[in-house]
Amino acid sequence: MNMKKNTCFIVLSLLAVSSVYAQRNNTGLSPLFNPVVKAELPNEISETSGLFFHNGRLWTHNDSGGKPVLYAIDTVNFKVVQRITLAKVNNNDWEDICTDGTTVFVGDFGNNRGNRKDLRIYTFPLSAIPEEGDATLEVSPISFRFADQVNFEKRKMNDFDCEAMFVTNDGLYLLSKSWETDVTRLYRLPKTPGNYVAEVVNSFQSNGLVTGADYDPKNNLLVIVGYVNKIWTPFIQLIFDFDEHGNNPANHRYEMPNHLATQIEGVCFYDEGRCYVSAETSYAFKSRLFDLDFRKIIDEYRKKSQKK
Repeated sequence: MNMKKNTCFIVLSLLAVSSVYAQRNNTGLSPLFNPVVKAELPNEISETSGLFFHNGRLWTHNDSGGKPVLYAIDTVNFKVVQRITLAKVNNNDWEDICTDGTTVFVGDFGNNRGNRKDLRIYTFPLSAIPEEGDATLEVSPISFRFADQVNFEKRKMNDFDCEAMFVTNDGLYLLSKSWETDVTRLYRLPKTPGNYVAEVVNSFQSNGLVTGADYDPKNNLLVIVGYVNKIWTPFIQLIFDFDEHGNNPANHRYEMPNHLATQIEGVCFYDEGRCYVSAETSYAFKSRLFDLDFRKIIDEYRKKSQKK
């Protein structure tokens, strides 16, 4: 895309965003949020898609067509310092990664055309990652299908693409991207290898495409990230006191108009109330990392909760 077309696209997008914000701010739905750009990421991980934090390092991977490799990023110089290859598997479309402190879960469930029948999550012990140096690790698969999917016709506008996963003591959870209806469904799976049906436990109007999630067990806090389709405005949703059957995630939504055309993909907690968020390379920006600080928001929520 040439510079003239880029400029035209951005101007038109800004006008569209202004209109959307005007409508949403009337309802109080979308407070604005401007997180810090921490660093640009190495070219090796231009399509960063999922994140987790371990051993003082940020871990990520590329999505469809990338190598079956997890990359450790030094959080001082933001260079790749470690590479872990998953043995005997392909990166069909790795979209998210998470850990419960014992096991690592790598989600190969990207389904842009809605026709995949080989959805998997690869698992291995967190302790298998060496403190230093590259390694190749054996993995065990969790294979699954969506309980409510009966049509596997190849089509872009489908509701069975998935790019977000998080884990709790109770199990693994997936969030659909939902190109067709804008209604994101929450699915649950066991954490142990096997072949399963992912059951729907909740759904909500996402007002955008959900691309990443992480869960903080200490504070029972869930963070969801994504972007508004066609407008390409990133958004963040905080769910306090997470309950799989309740607590509408849209109640604590923040949008990032200062980062228009940023395709957010991954999110993870690295400290209490603080998250890293990654964005893959787009026509406007190189892959990058944001540092999000929710501590004031969390404190305000707790104070309000204590007064009730």
